[in-house]
Amino acid sequence: MGTRVSTIGSRILAGQMSRRGFLKAAAVFGGAAVTGTLAAGCRRQAGGPTKLVVLTHWGAQPQKDVLEPIFKKYQEENPRIQIEHQTVEFGELLNRITTGRLGGVAPDIYHFYNLWLPEFVASDLLQVPPDNVINEIRQGYSESTVNGVTYRTRIWGFPTEVNSYLLLSNRQLLQEAGVETPPATWDELLEGAPKLTKKDASGKATQTGFAFSRGWDSGVVHPFTCLLWSNGGDYVAEDYSRVRFNEPPGVETLELELELIRSGGADLGFAGPGSSGAQDDFLAGRVGMVIMANWYGASLRAGLPGGIENVIVSPVPHSAKGSSTTLQYNWLWGVDKNSKNAEAAWEFLTWLNTPKDSGSSPMGDYLTTGLNAIPARLSDQEAHADLLGDAFVKPFVESLRSSRTEPIIPGAQEIKTSLQKQIEAAWFGEKGAQEALDTAAEEANRILAEKRQQ
Repeated sequence: MGTRVSTIGSRILAGQMSRRGFLKAAAVFGGAAVTGTLAAGCRRQAGGPTKLVVLTHWGAQPQKDVLEPIFKKYQEENPRIQIEHQTVEFGELLNRITTGRLGGVAPDIYHFYNLWLPEFVASDLLQVPPDNVINEIRQGYSESTVNGVTYRTRIWGFPTEVNSYLLLSNRQLLQEAGVETPPATWDELLEGAPKLTKKDASGKATQTGFAFSRGWDSGVVHPFTCLLWSNGGDYVAEDYSRVRFNEPPGVETLELELELIRSGGADLGFAGPGSSGAQDDFLAGRVGMVIMANWYGASLRAGLPGGIENVIVSPVPHSAKGSSTTLQYNWLWGVDKNSKNAEAAWEFLTWLNTPKDSGSSPMGDYLTTGLNAIPARLSDQEAHADLLGDAFVKPFVESLRSSRTEPIIPGAQEIKTSLQKQIEAAWFGEKGAQEALDTAAEEANRILAEKRQQ
């Protein structure tokens, strides 16, 4: 359980290098990548087996204990195939993929975050899946999940893990404050959050009603986007020509967050003993409500006072002119454009993501057992209904039916990081809501225009 939190938490907490930044770094680090672990030599020996090199960030032993027997089973069923599983920490994954490719020695198969698709496609790094794979993905996954692995109208690989965001409330703290149910609307959120805040004699908060994650791009921008969509707003124009988060619905969304802070419903200075942020404070029972993703459940099961049963999972609060909408993001398997073993790679990935006698695919077994994650494949969700149907996970699974995928746009990571910084500037009173979002929008539109010219 703890491993799941550390790997997935670090996955989102780590910043991703932009393509432009990577190209600068490649001159320094490219040589090291060539001589590193990716230098596997010739994949296919004369008359010998075909070696498939698979790169993931699943290097923790509990994860490998589940995943590698699955790889071994495929090799037993296909003796002409050898699978070499290489792993790096998430913070190094993007760099390893890109520097390995420039160095001329790349794995055959990557597992990666869908937000990187625009840079990978622009760099001609990925191979377009064969028609049978594309048809299988269209038939076996929800529309929002298919959208999450699609860029420039093309599907680029098999979806794996899927995550969405919902409101998490501490049941005991709500009851103690006389808040009968988690807030469904913005007005209810503004009314209820201050009731959950407690301060000591000096006026220092010992408990806060609502927690904002700070210093973490996804932790800031993903909840903001959920609230924006739940206010009828848009993050970006449909043609990706400009962002729209600085329009009135976006300004209203940031004003909501600022009002939570001004009212005492959220305390940016709050941090209990041993805390490193909102996640730790909610886990310690010092936060009433937080908007978080489903992967956080592993940590809550392991350490929340009162256990996972003490958490109420409910939709993201919506405004009077919107309806509750959540954001989902995906991970996927892709094949390197220059792989000499592409046919074998797609055959392996098809086997890995195809239901077996149990009704689950091997990937579904791994995601639910090794990662405590929600598998993207619909039949895997059905096959593991016992694991995915408890009071905590089930609302997240159900939210995927109506969720919207994180905007997969050129320069997405740079834009998200810029927006994070401006939102935080508004939180700390350095800028007003409109000014902060306009500043982020100006930078975002510059990036979008620059990417269109590339």
